[in-house]
Amino acid sequence: MNTFIKKLLGFSIGPVIGAFISFITIPITTYFISPIEFGKASMFILFQIIFGTFLYLGIDQAYTREYHSGENKINLFQNAISIPLFLSIIVLLAILICPQITSKILFDSPNYVVPSIFFGIMIIFMVLERFILLSIRMKENALEFSVLNIIVKLTILIFTLIFIFYVRRDFLAIVYSTVFGQILGDLYLIVRYKKLFYLRYFSINKKLIKRMVLFGLPILVATSLSSLLNSLDRLSLRMWSDFYQIGIFTATLKIAAVLSIVQTSFTSFWVPTAYRWYAEEKNIAYYKVVSDSILLVMSVLAVGILIFKDLIVSILSSGYADSRYLIGFLCLQPIIYTVSETTCLGIVFSRKSYLSIFVGVIAIIPNTVLNILLVPKYGAIGAAIATSVSYVFFFAARTYFSNKSGMKFAVSKHYMVLLVLLVSAFINLVQTNMLLINLLILLVVLAIQYTSVNQIWRTYKGKRLMIK
Repeated sequence: MNTFIKKLLGFSIGPVIGAFISFITIPITTYFISPIEFGKASMFILFQIIFGTFLYLGIDQAYTREYHSGENKINLFQNAISIPLFLSIIVLLAILICPQITSKILFDSPNYVVPSIFFGIMIIFMVLERFILLSIRMKENALEFSVLNIIVKLTILIFTLIFIFYVRRDFLAIVYSTVFGQILGDLYLIVRYKKLFYLRYFSINKKLIKRMVLFGLPILVATSLSSLLNSLDRLSLRMWSDFYQIGIFTATLKIAAVLSIVQTSFTSFWVPTAYRWYAEEKNIAYYKVVSDSILLVMSVLAVGILIFKDLIVSILSSGYADSRYLIGFLCLQPIIYTVSETTCLGIVFSRKSYLSIFVGVIAIIPNTVLNILLVPKYGAIGAAIATSVSYVFFFAARTYFSNKSGMKFAVSKHYMVLLVLLVSAFINLVQTNMLLINLLILLVVLAIQYTSVNQIWRTYKGKRLMIK
């Protein structure tokens, strides 16, 4: 148990401190930059994530799947990164030819040529960073992984302060600070791990590349659907609303990022641990304890955010006051995704990556329908409702297909907790003075998970499961 917790804490340090750094950045940017400008900047970051999804081709996930079965880790790394890196260079060249088109898509104006070119440069560095951090993560070098994440976040904060206080106070301040901070942090990564790029280790392994591509392509479709699931809210706001609503929505996502701390920490640690347990043929009871534990932690944190939402939202400027109505819904996304990482393992263990495509389709259908129905009338609130409801479908589909693939344990408790959190989000949308009601919701959530609290305590004291 101690080894297990130490690794989890090691992976958590980076996301926790990184989130604290981002938390400092939020009130600075929202105080000096209007929701409309904030909305424009968010589209730059959103499209960067969308492009990354396609460029990886699912090979990043294939790389983690192959990691423990390959002896030459450097050659595996170089074969894995070769195709995504080549594609990212093609994207940059395309942007250099027609930067005005990129500018129009990102900022609704063809005049922002330089930021558009920086967008293409960022794509290349994003690919490099992704695979370097995956390499560190799969070695289970928890503290090193965390420190490097902190360095990247810190450089972005420094550039944000420089631009806002000494250069400009519009959406380009966020864009430029993100670009320069990310590139500088990634340059440190590249220099520190330059050994990964020594070509004397490189030899094209066609069989390996083919195996990774075949494994990754279904994941590409699935992650594309997942990326669309995560992006459709802002894309819908871009089509049927305005940059103000996008700004409010994005600012609320930043608040919900408190839960993303746990999501990032847990998934960074959990993926290599779960693969190792599977190789060691651990009993399914190990996975059940982890699943129940992470559900307990995430649900308590979510209700905690609802209890203190007025105080949290007050950190933003008065122009972002509407965030208080969205926060309950947007907290569900990191909760559900994190918990589903413990209930979907049958899909990856069985190598049935194509099942993730069905998961994406099942989640994207209600997301699309609800966005079409709600966003034109309710703006950011409608987008938040669509996102939260569709993630319940995401969890149900992931869990169902995992069970069918041989990784089955009881999740009725999970559904009860998620239902309570969804109902509480609607209550917080229509009611004011919610402190007592939210405290009651916390008691309900704890009561549902009483057996989890008791089991975790007995496991810790009696060490019935020697988790490591």
